[in-house]
Amino acid sequence: MDCGPYSCKPIRAFVEHPHVLLVDDCEITRKLIELLFTECACRDGGVNALEYLGLADDDQSLGEYNTPKMKMICIDYEMPRMNGYELLKKLKQESPLMEDVPVAVMASDNDPTLVKKCIEAGAVMFISKPVKEVDVEKLKTLMK
Repeated sequence: MDCGPYSCKPIRAFVEHPHVLLVDDCEITRKLIELLFTECACRDGGVNALEYLGLADDDQSLGEYNTPKMKMICIDYEMPRMNGYELLKKLKQESPLMEDVPVAVMASDNDPTLVKKCIEAGAVMFISKPVKEVDVEKLKTLMK
């Protein structure tokens, strides 16, 4: 995804155990969400998110004590390498540690077929981009 003149590098969180994991390849969106949530970790793609969570295919550190505790995961649908739907399926279908964590999917395309597909795969909410503060407030009500 093109982020305009801004770099799309990963942002390191300043908290050890964030409540929200944001996965988006656009730095502008990551910065916005990070400002609206007080404890947020950001990753720039699905593969990096899986590595952060200790769920990458080659990760030998799987386990309850090595996986960061998340109250919510927000995923951009349109990302390179692994799109948001693929990441959602991997989190919900292949990871017992993540099956109860609410996942929201964000996309600039709010095609009803896409929304339905994500909800059926386990997303609790679908957000049309650009993300607004009201969307974040709705997300906060879904956090455990």
